[in-house]
Amino acid sequence: MQAWIVFAAWGFAIVFALVVLGFAGYEISWKARRLTTERARLEQLMAELAQLGTRLQAAADRLR
Repeated sequence: MQAWIVFAAWGFAIVFALVVLGFAGYEISWKARRLTTERARLEQLMAELAQLGTRLQAAADRLR
């Protein structure tokens, strides 16, 4: 009688652990994809800002 309670508790613990680990894996992969996308966007923005800085420097040189 008590053996099935122990087995049921272990079964529940294993299923719960699998659910938690599956969710954690999904979250990590989702955040990694989001980080890659955001990094690409920020690199593009940095390139645009560098180009703008160059154009502003050229305009300042023409004014002198």
